[in-house]
Amino acid sequence: MKSSILSTLVRAIGLGMVSGMRSAMGPAFASQYANRHPSRQLKGSPLGFMQRENVMRGLQTMAAGEMVVDKVPGIKDRIIPGALAGRAAAGGLAGATLYQASGDKAWRGALVGAIAAVAASYAFFYLRKYAGKKYKVKDGFAGGMEDLLAVGIGAGSTTGK
Repeated sequence: MKSSILSTLVRAIGLGMVSGMRSAMGPAFASQYANRHPSRQLKGSPLGFMQRENVMRGLQTMAAGEMVVDKVPGIKDRIIPGALAGRAAAGGLAGATLYQASGDKAWRGALVGAIAAVAASYAFFYLRKYAGKKYKVKDGFAGGMEDLLAVGIGAGSTTGK
């Protein structure tokens, strides 16, 4: 496997995971990456909007808001069907953007990102529940740690070219 293909795959998995943790954050990082590394393949595609600065700023604002709202009591679980579908779509958008920008087929990236988002949704949902029961960690604190991890994975997945 070529290193550029592997790099795009790893990036898409990372942003898919981030989307499973914080749904708006994966697309926000994908849009930021597309803005930092403009691509003719992306610009001329239906995903070209992800390369616009105003889209990037809007997604970043949504991601920041989601980090706050996540800590509010009574928010529905991320693994209920509607929320899970939204996270899969967000991961798919992030993955498709990265793949299209690299000149690969967007549907491949969408599939990778969506699968990673669903897997991460379940993994971090149950990890957060486990931490609360086993270690008596408050949900807000666990959510804050998850935010930091999501930002770290997102940043790591979009660093470099």
